Amino acid sequence: MKPHREISNLTSLIRKYNRQYYTGNTSDITDAEYDALMNRLLFLERENPELHSDDSPTARVGSAPLSSFSAVIHDPPMLSLSNIFSKEDFLAFHSRIVSELDIDQIGYSVEPKLDGVSLSLVYENSVLARAGTRGDGVRGEDVTDNARTIRSIPLRLNTDQPVNVVVRGEVFFMLEDFKRMNEKRLEAGDSTFANPRNATSGSLRQLDSTLTAGRPLSFIAYASGYYPDDFKTQEEFLKQLADWGFAVNRENQTCHTAGQVISAYDTLVKMRPDLPMEIDGMVIKLNSFSQREEIGFLSRAPRWAAAWKFHAEEMSTTLIGIEVQVGRTGRLTPVARLEPVQVGGVVVTNATLHNQEEVIRKDVRAGDIVLVRRAGDVIPEVVTSLPPEDGIRGKVFEMPEKCPVCNGPVVQPEGEVNLYCINPSCEARIRRSLEHWASRKALDIEGLGKKLCEQLVDAGMVNSIADIYTLNYHELTALERMGELKATKLFAELEKSRGNPLSRFLTGLGIPGVGEVASRDIATEFKNLGALGNASEDELIAVRGIGPVTALSIRRFFANPVTSAAVDQLVKAGFNPTEEDTGKGTTLSGEIIVFTGTLTVPRQEAKQLATAAGAKVTSAITGKTTILVTGENAGSKLKKAEKLGVRIVSEEEFLNSVSH
Repeated sequence: MKPHREISNLTSLIRKYNRQYYTGNTSDITDAEYDALMNRLLFLERENPELHSDDSPTARVGSAPLSSFSAVIHDPPMLSLSNIFSKEDFLAFHSRIVSELDIDQIGYSVEPKLDGVSLSLVYENSVLARAGTRGDGVRGEDVTDNARTIRSIPLRLNTDQPVNVVVRGEVFFMLEDFKRMNEKRLEAGDSTFANPRNATSGSLRQLDSTLTAGRPLSFIAYASGYYPDDFKTQEEFLKQLADWGFAVNRENQTCHTAGQVISAYDTLVKMRPDLPMEIDGMVIKLNSFSQREEIGFLSRAPRWAAAWKFHAEEMSTTLIGIEVQVGRTGRLTPVARLEPVQVGGVVVTNATLHNQEEVIRKDVRAGDIVLVRRAGDVIPEVVTSLPPEDGIRGKVFEMPEKCPVCNGPVVQPEGEVNLYCINPSCEARIRRSLEHWASRKALDIEGLGKKLCEQLVDAGMVNSIADIYTLNYHELTALERMGELKATKLFAELEKSRGNPLSRFLTGLGIPGVGEVASRDIATEFKNLGALGNASEDELIAVRGIGPVTALSIRRFFANPVTSAAVDQLVKAGFNPTEEDTGKGTTLSGEIIVFTGTLTVPRQEAKQLATAAGAKVTSAITGKTTILVTGENAGSKLKKAEKLGVRIVSEEEFLNSVSH
């Protein structure tokens, strides 16, 4: 048989046996027979290198070591999940969903929550093109070479038609595989891994992919980035994942009542000790994609899903006091200071109380005996308080009205239970504020990235946003990896940023509730910083899309001496932002747009262009949709739009309309 024919036959056979093993948990051949097929394919490809392809099963043996991982940008971002820890928490989540959708019966996809490492896989024309770790949700590490070594990740999707899709799932160790691996390491005189999750993370981030190939990692798929148009439910998409050749969790199920979800959780708790992999809870997702669209997202998590975490070991101790910490986003979090206690093998001295509502609900006070657990087996939290026998208790805790770090104003954004410091120059949040100020959607200062922001703050060179405009050239060039050319370019970028319009300036301040769209609408209304600073709440509420809570946040920001001083510093640094009414940003005003097919620009960028032009973007075609923008390989949305009489435009027509 000619080499190309034998290679083709071997490749097809190996892919078939991989699908059998990882999606059907069966195999028609023994491990030795499988190895013989793989070895023969390796031999033929070495003898005929021109016949090797990137999606060959031999890609799983690893490749030459890398010097470092490159970055991969997730589009859309890989969001976190909100956590719940009790039946009451779930029923509150369910009640909110029922109320917002205004229907009685809800379908949920419930799936075991794997305790591994999230991974995003990009398939182009059905072939694995890129694999990225979650990272911060927006930017992760490119671990494509390592992902190719994991046998349960298809290198080519099992489909006749070319498919472009982003598949997301979890990398982990089966417990038996982990046990055998540790036994082999012990026999070889190597140190053993402490637990499967840490071993997974370390294995996936090896610069030498041949090391990853030697570790028996597994992958289970459970989501997508942008779901293909043909699917209406999670249940349908999970079935498609299996058809494509992915392993999906056998314990996944669809529930149609709250009671069924609770029963599924109780069953999973009982099954947990006997499962072949570690799980730390159950993920609950709306089954319907159109209902997900209606419920929407928060900035870092979908509102249509939650992770119901398992209960952890609880221990009692004394609550010494409650302090408030300010995080890098400005969020204020009450933290319990505890008498040291060992919980789940870890000594705990601090525990989160989440927010003011939780403190009130649990009624915890300094001096109380409290029960403590590690939520999700990781983060310590106070469960409840046990009142003393004598009935004498400390004062009721109240959140501060001013930031405990900078004394700046504190606000509660609309729809949130958390309080935030809104001073962009607050010491606790200055690094994040600098990153946001320099970001593309704000002042767009090229060269002022996360690493440099950290360096400037850590070196004491920047204590406020305005400080970046008084940087010393010689001190700047003394920083690591900051040569004269980089410094010169940065100073040019800083000078250019002074000419940004009021809308970008306002976005850069990071006032809760004031994003890009709101900033443009506000800037268009008030035109200059002076008029905006003197605007009343009523005048702000009159702006399209600005509600009472956001209006109050803006008013407090410009009226408070701490935050108004931060703005004054920027004015002294050379800013006098104004907004011209160019007529742009209204070309699609009032339109409701849906995108379908493969676009030449990233989907997120297209959405931003539409929003900037005054449109609202949704993912589902409905009777309210006014425009469907089509790219290549448009799917079922095109047929539905034609049926409903929706205006259909090409991507080129859309881009032309928003560029004028």
